[in-house]
Amino acid sequence: MDWIRDHLQFIIAVAGAIAWWLNQRRTGQPEGEEAPPPEQAFEDPELAERTRRIREEIQRKIEQRAKGYATEQPKRPLAEPVAPPPIMREVVVTQAPPRLRTGMTRVETQRQAEILEQQATLAEQLREAELMKAAALKRTEFEAATADHSATARTQARSTVLGDLRDPDALRRAFILREVLGPPMALR
Repeated sequence: MDWIRDHLQFIIAVAGAIAWWLNQRRTGQPEGEEAPPPEQAFEDPELAERTRRIREEIQRKIEQRAKGYATEQPKRPLAEPVAPPPIMREVVVTQAPPRLRTGMTRVETQRQAEILEQQATLAEQLREAELMKAAALKRTEFEAATADHSATARTQARSTVLGDLRDPDALRRAFILREVLGPPMALR
């Protein structure tokens, strides 16, 4: 009985390993492998093809990152700094239904709708960035305004303390507080 109490951690570890091994045998999976995700059945063949292409693209990107390749992102050309745009600019995005040309496929129509949606998202992000910029500007102005008055506040506090020490009652109160709140007499 003492041996079991002394080696309880070892017994728990062995029991956990046996339970894991039994679980692996029951599911029929080799060690270290995960089950492949179940394939979804699509009624629309275009949707199935699009889903397959997206999965392939994701797998390709994962493999590139695993190999250490940097993902290619378009670089914007460096431009001269220009005057900032007005802070509260109203951007109105209207989504007109895409015009169907003769011979325009459903995939092209869907792609055009996705582009319009992406543009609306970018416009919303631009609006949020402008609001954040305005808030940062207000905060900077507030900090600058409060920093300018700190020197005058110090001089006012100093004159108030000196004025209090000129009063005999206030001076007596200061000595008592120093005795009570200060270090003990033996430690001075």
